[in-house]
Amino acid sequence: MIVRIAKRNTTVVQYGLLFFRSMSTGSVDLRLDTLSPRSVPGFKSSKKLWWAKEVTPKLYVAGGLTDTQIKYAHDGGFNGVISLYHENDPGQFGGEQLASVSEAKYAAKIAGLQFDAILKENEDWACVKAVEKLTHSIIEMEKPILLYGSQPQAVAFTTLLHTAYMSKLDSKYEPRVNSEKFYKMSALMGMDFTGDKLKSVVAEITGEPIVSNPPKCDAYQNWLGYWLGHPVYKNWFTAGQIRRGHLKELEAHGYKSVINMRMGKTLDSNPSQETVNLINIPDNVNTYDENYNPVRQTQSTLENVVLDPALDRKHISPSSMVNYETQNAEEYGDEIGFNEEIESEHFKESSLKYYHLPLDINITYSADVFQQYKDKLLEIGRDGPVLFHCAIGKRAAFIGVLAAAVQYNKDLQWVLKRIHELGFTVNETSFSDVYKMYNDVLGPIKNA
Repeated sequence: MIVRIAKRNTTVVQYGLLFFRSMSTGSVDLRLDTLSPRSVPGFKSSKKLWWAKEVTPKLYVAGGLTDTQIKYAHDGGFNGVISLYHENDPGQFGGEQLASVSEAKYAAKIAGLQFDAILKENEDWACVKAVEKLTHSIIEMEKPILLYGSQPQAVAFTTLLHTAYMSKLDSKYEPRVNSEKFYKMSALMGMDFTGDKLKSVVAEITGEPIVSNPPKCDAYQNWLGYWLGHPVYKNWFTAGQIRRGHLKELEAHGYKSVINMRMGKTLDSNPSQETVNLINIPDNVNTYDENYNPVRQTQSTLENVVLDPALDRKHISPSSMVNYETQNAEEYGDEIGFNEEIESEHFKESSLKYYHLPLDINITYSADVFQQYKDKLLEIGRDGPVLFHCAIGKRAAFIGVLAAAVQYNKDLQWVLKRIHELGFTVNETSFSDVYKMYNDVLGPIKNA
């Protein structure tokens, strides 16, 4: 099999379904718990932004951001960035310094992004006033917006409540959000806002009675220590390409294993390295040409594909001679692209168990594809929290949802609902091979 690191030919339907909108699969309707149509992880499916959590198509949330992530926000197409707090010393994450409010503002200014910071460092986020302040900033800023803060649960809470607040203020606002939708969406995102104080704030914003027994997230409760991951179910999580420093965060918060589904250096004696993220360089430039020459990271290629030719060179670093990145060692990149051998070697310094279960980015999914890894996946799953990763989380999601279903005896209807909630439309016509794999492994949906 010849590997081409390119986009899958199958037409990607990038949106989930509206909350309580039905989608027919056989004779069964799938009702999702999202607020609005949900996209594949990463705004505009950018590999650089796989960690950005979609609340609505115009609002995404994140934890504390590094300078690099703010630059990725520019590359991915955000128009504005909002920090929930004026944080002067937000600390580190994964060995990298998180951007202070002044550093974030400077990075955003160079990138041409609008920027705002809302609350003082010790100001309460779990209150109506915080939601009102955030709402004012969101209204004034050009969309789409990336909202962030070192407390990701605070960012998610206030942003979700902003949608409920707007639903009450503006009869034309979409999506329409009430208490029920707020709690279902927060649980789906892996957040727990069921404490008494938080429930009172929700009720005050929505104007509805306090919900006595709202749904709770079913994810491993310490997962937010590695907020970049996407909860699938209980001990299963997905991610795009992790960085070197992420290993210590995964260790610290109780993860036991990492499964890498990206291609290695070679396949069938041919080079098969995938791409690595580069600042101010698009995702969709192939690693190799038709003769397997590694062309993506050559100067001649990079100079011709920069996303923003007018971008100041200081966007890369104060001493950079060019306004784009040429290599990315932090994401296990070398002079060609992503190098699985470097990642594998780095895991030897960690207590995490590392498994390389590669899938070609253009693979046709089938029951046989899953069966080759099934026993190993169940063994890994029984050991504790597991993070699947690939480039953007697509391969990880397709296999991760199925692994969770098999481990916990879930059916086809559950799998199709969960994969839709993660942003992938899987049915008889969209990702039909994935649908057939699910159907063949789990059996068809039983008629009600």
